[in-house]
Amino acid sequence: MKIFLIGYRCTGKTTTGKILAARLNFDFIDTDRLIEQHAESTILEIVEKYGWEKFRQLEKQILFNTKNKKKAVIATGGGIIIDHENQDFIKKSGFAVWLEADIKTIMLRLNMDTKTRESRPSLTNKDLLNETDELIKQRKPLYKQTAHIRIDTSFHTPKEIVNIIDRRLS
Repeated sequence: MKIFLIGYRCTGKTTTGKILAARLNFDFIDTDRLIEQHAESTILEIVEKYGWEKFRQLEKQILFNTKNKKKAVIATGGGIIIDHENQDFIKKSGFAVWLEADIKTIMLRLNMDTKTRESRPSLTNKDLLNETDELIKQRKPLYKQTAHIRIDTSFHTPKEIVNIIDRRLS
């Protein structure tokens, strides 16, 4: 079984994914880290050098390479669901958990995260708050149609979220 963690930036996909994988004795896969290893560059460098289209191609390739994985927790990039083929793959290949947080929580986490400036490229030409608000509104319906369950991470610790997922899987 594969468990896909989907959701916007800073909703806890990587942190939760590592704990969940350890709990279930599954492999942990972070698609963003695999893209960086494959390209030998950060996501920011990939986007600056080759553009978003190239990044999205790499992202799809990495996602589809998980096809034969049996026991894995896969933390995906926030925008992976904008591609309909990715949505179908995730929905049909495993159990999709949408980790969601309110915008205040996301902004707090983005501003506290040291990786934000060095590895998270701007997705629009807007300031971080307006960009985040706009993209969450655009992606919410895509997360909703892809996910099997939704968990609000605004008020739960990663361990609590893992407990919720574990109960839903049982």
